[in-house]
Amino acid sequence: MKKVFSGIKYILLLGTVVSLAACNDNGQSSSDGTNAETNEGKNASVSNSGTGNSDDAAGAINGSGFPIVNKPITLSAMVQLSPAQPTEWNDIMAWQEYEKMTGIHIEWDEYTAADMTEKRNLALASDQLPDIFYRTKMPDNDVDKYGADGSFLKLNDLIDKYAPNFKAVMEKYPDVKKGIATADGSIYALPNLTDSPSIEITKKLFLNQSWLKKTGKSMPATTDELYNVLKAFRDGDPNGNGKHDEVPLTADSLDDIMLVLQGAFGLGDKGTGNGSWDVDPGSGEMRYFPASESYKQLLDYLHRLYSENLIDKEIFTNDGTKVLAKNEQNQIGSFSFSNVIARANTNANDFAGLDKALAGPNGDRLFTSARGHIGSRGAFMISKTNPYPAATMRWIDYFYGEDGIRMLYLGLEGKTYQKNADGNYDFLPAIVGNIPEGSSFDQVVSKYVPYAGGSLPTLILENYFKGGETEPSAKAAAEHLRPFLPAELWAPFSFTAEEAADKQTLESDIYGLVKQRTAEFVQGKASLGDFDKYVDQLKKMGLDDLQRIYQTAYERYKAN
Repeated sequence: MKKVFSGIKYILLLGTVVSLAACNDNGQSSSDGTNAETNEGKNASVSNSGTGNSDDAAGAINGSGFPIVNKPITLSAMVQLSPAQPTEWNDIMAWQEYEKMTGIHIEWDEYTAADMTEKRNLALASDQLPDIFYRTKMPDNDVDKYGADGSFLKLNDLIDKYAPNFKAVMEKYPDVKKGIATADGSIYALPNLTDSPSIEITKKLFLNQSWLKKTGKSMPATTDELYNVLKAFRDGDPNGNGKHDEVPLTADSLDDIMLVLQGAFGLGDKGTGNGSWDVDPGSGEMRYFPASESYKQLLDYLHRLYSENLIDKEIFTNDGTKVLAKNEQNQIGSFSFSNVIARANTNANDFAGLDKALAGPNGDRLFTSARGHIGSRGAFMISKTNPYPAATMRWIDYFYGEDGIRMLYLGLEGKTYQKNADGNYDFLPAIVGNIPEGSSFDQVVSKYVPYAGGSLPTLILENYFKGGETEPSAKAAAEHLRPFLPAELWAPFSFTAEEAADKQTLESDIYGLVKQRTAEFVQGKASLGDFDKYVDQLKKMGLDDLQRIYQTAYERYKAN
């Protein structure tokens, strides 16, 4: 991996900037493409409006088409590496081809998921910034914080001048425009977006159809019927090995189970865009639903399942690898995840999603594990030290249009994919027809395209995306659940700097207590008779103040 953000590089760069500034009477950047093969010529005081750099002057970049620049340039970029990908991102065919098309070379600084948070925070704290933050899993609070303090360029004008594809996306999807701007209307990041119900329904409940048949049960339609199905899985030896080793219901975490059940209790009626905040159907007011009576009912149901060995006893220490391993031993009756093939292999064909959303004890039949089109806000930021912001915006905008999306997910027509007679797009059989033993589909296609790991700054379209969420079982599950989604799915709210600081302080304590008490209630370590005391404790910790912050943000959101 190339570590391009070393202190030595930036000391040298600073010297270059000072020298150039001294020779430039008007104080403007002399970065007009003359030092085209390096990042020399950076303006030390770039305007946060995104217009302080002059890479669009004197014909340095082209307004449309390719190449983007008239002389080759190099940009540095920090990126999170998927384990399936080559450790050098420029070994990926799509990037090699895109460099030829654009004239822009990217020096990728690749970090693993384990290292990304530390390296990203270090770059921001030390002010030694890459030109581009690309899939660095930047939290929303950090997008707003470092955008406001000038570390990231404000992108509004750049989008207006150089991003026709992204502008079209904002016009097509109102929740995108509402969800990516800060409280004052500033845009500091471009998002990961989806146009796919199967992806936007984030978690689904899949049941083992072979086990249903062996136990004489049908697909459940209510929470009571699900309870009875899980009991039959526990007691009926559906895997036929004569042992009581069946796990009726599992997931990577308890949260994933709660997501597929909460709608049956009337919770999450605006989707997952703002976590556990929704609207109380009785009062019409903003609600933090882990403090509601309906949440208490959900906890009571989960405690019943857990205490009767219907939920995996390892649910609090589980992960995807363990779920997959149990499925390989034919031990799982049902699980919550976005798709089947990531959590089941040899028995993947045994699983299917619910026919309809489960109805709960009060007659609610909602499915609320769903979001709008925004997957993550902070997928792409341009740093204040980037010498070519206009060219950078043109570079990324390509991937919000169909040609770029197709290239990102399928590569090059005739070399990596083909369009079939039915109009569908598929990788060439020569590439994916024979996956080597010990390898995976993602590892094979990652030689050609960079999508493994997700969360890229682009718009995912089902025609081109070949992930597990577009496999037939996941798509069928999503289609069955679509009629039961909330009428409105909120995008993430935006907050002022003061609100964000107060919110972060309050959430740290409040959300920590909710996570702790939820686990204790489900396990029976705490009595649900003490639920009111738990709610009182949340209020003492400032829940009412946190609710006012969210209410204010919601009023702004509605006004946009």
